[in-house]
Amino acid sequence: MCRAHGSRCKRVTNGTSVALAPYRVLDLTGEIGQFAGRCFAELGADVVKVEPPNGDPVRGIGPFVHDESKPDRSLLWFTLNASKRGVTLDIEKAEGRDLLRKLIANTDLVIDSYAPGYLQSIGIDQQAIRREHPKLVWVSVTGFGQDGPYANYKWSDMIGQALGGLLFLWGEPDKPPSRPRAAQGYYHASMGAALSGMVALYHARRTGRGQYIDVSMQEVLTFVLAGPGGVSGYWSLEGMNITRSGPGINLGHLISRTIYTCKEGYVAVSTMFGPHFPRLLELMKNGNAAGFLAEDPKWLNATRFAPLPTQWRCEQADADAAEDLFSKWLLRYTREEIMQFATDHQLMIYPVLDVPDNLTNKQLEARNYWKKVRHEDIDTTVTYPGPPVRMTATPWKMKSAAPRLGQDNDDVYGKLGLSPEEVNKLAEAGAI
Repeated sequence: MCRAHGSRCKRVTNGTSVALAPYRVLDLTGEIGQFAGRCFAELGADVVKVEPPNGDPVRGIGPFVHDESKPDRSLLWFTLNASKRGVTLDIEKAEGRDLLRKLIANTDLVIDSYAPGYLQSIGIDQQAIRREHPKLVWVSVTGFGQDGPYANYKWSDMIGQALGGLLFLWGEPDKPPSRPRAAQGYYHASMGAALSGMVALYHARRTGRGQYIDVSMQEVLTFVLAGPGGVSGYWSLEGMNITRSGPGINLGHLISRTIYTCKEGYVAVSTMFGPHFPRLLELMKNGNAAGFLAEDPKWLNATRFAPLPTQWRCEQADADAAEDLFSKWLLRYTREEIMQFATDHQLMIYPVLDVPDNLTNKQLEARNYWKKVRHEDIDTTVTYPGPPVRMTATPWKMKSAAPRLGQDNDDVYGKLGLSPEEVNKLAEAGAI
């Protein structure tokens, strides 16, 4: 049962159930946590984004529609806050704090990203509020968590990658680490907040007890490193520090190249060797490009890992020589031709797509992935990525564009019992 509504969390819309309706979520986050709020919203929760009367700082981050740096033009704001409703509220004013408490009283989950201790310092006692509302789930997303020697350090997405260990893995082996263009830490932290928050809502429904969730971006990113390639495990078990490997992957005992140049772009290769290598070798033979690979049958059973009884383990010099032949063969073909080779012969060799490629990608088009949303107030249609997963019974669905500044003040505060006159007075006082 939902704490705020007393009904089962299921609502039918156009014949489909909505997973998180009618849960209510109050979003008090900055950039680090706003994508979590969007996840809740697009799975059916009623998410109200709270921002200062002069606008959330994310509204000031470009790029902007038509290059106009106005509050309702930020593409980052659009991306992080789609499907939410929005109100303005100055929680540093007494009237604002009173309103915040009223909003929380009608909420199932609060998510914030304030620095540790900030809310307490202005008179918002999270622990006291949770005692008053025992089913409430409260999620805090910060750079380093609520305690420890780093708790009050300033953070950014870049700092999260640096102290989470991810940044060390990007770039060329003989050069400094490279910063990835897209944010990584904030999105990982948001997904961790969304996942844990949803689990906590389920737990609260079953037991009647809410809980507090402390999400550290550093810890989420460090946790991720244990998965792809077992980077943490390499060190703890083998004493081996896996580091940058440029256009390849560091396997510990050697670096395997994974990015190659073709006639007009780049292609990614999962691995040159493996079960599909005989098929690849046949293609290279047909193009008179196999060289020494065609002369010794041991290459048909080559591996870069600990060999099985029927396999031969190649060393770095062997792999480099083979990859050099392979790279020269790839230069003969376009990305489309290589894609055809991959599909015809079941090879894991595919083009590296850029943004324009992705927007016209046949696979994404066939699955109706991209979503076009009309922003009437700025007379513009914006293309958004679609849901990251498909759910047949409770679909993940984008509901609306990001809210304009103060868009839902009248509706949200009106439902708290405030008259239009009272709302106007709060606006005049700068409380909303």
